Amino acid sequence: MDKSMEKIDILKLLIFLLLFIIVTLFMILVVIVPNIKEYRASKKIYKTAYLHKVRVQNMLNDRKKELKNLRSQNRKIITSFSNKFSTKNFLDYTGTYFTKVALKEVGKKGHKNEFIEYKLRVTSSLKTPTNFYDFLTGLNRYDNIIQADFPITMEANGTKINSDFTIKVYDINSSAIASLNR
Repeated sequence: MDKSMEKIDILKLLIFLLLFIIVTLFMILVVIVPNIKEYRASKKIYKTAYLHKVRVQNMLNDRKKELKNLRSQNRKIITSFSNKFSTKNFLDYTGTYFTKVALKEVGKKGHKNEFIEYKLRVTSSLKTPTNFYDFLTGLNRYDNIIQADFPITMEANGTKINSDFTIKVYDINSSAIASLNR
């Protein structure tokens, strides 16, 4: 028979058990409870940051949808900016409306750092004033962004009408776009 259990002092065992429980409770109060408070504070900060992130993400998604809609609605204008202006093509285009056309560059300047604005003086002769108005209407369908500017002078000269006006051609500034794409 084993008599090792008889030699165990129950009082010593209870004292060690009580001491173990006290040390364990002390560790719980010192280490775990302050971390619970810190965890709750961190959780609250996380929730507010997460809500802010969700709001910003929703706003970003709305802006992306708006940008997509604007790009689809203004596709013609966007592609017009990507086309380089060619005086030869423009002279060919004006040949359908005018009998004689001369272009002279008046100036070139940056427009809000994103566009370059060319000013061209157009001297032309035409047969009827309706050709001029058809030309102005046709500028909306031209490959570039062109604006006819005032003053527009027209003088009758026998069977022909001589006209003189300024146009502005807007071209995209490639250095500004390169900085935006970075």
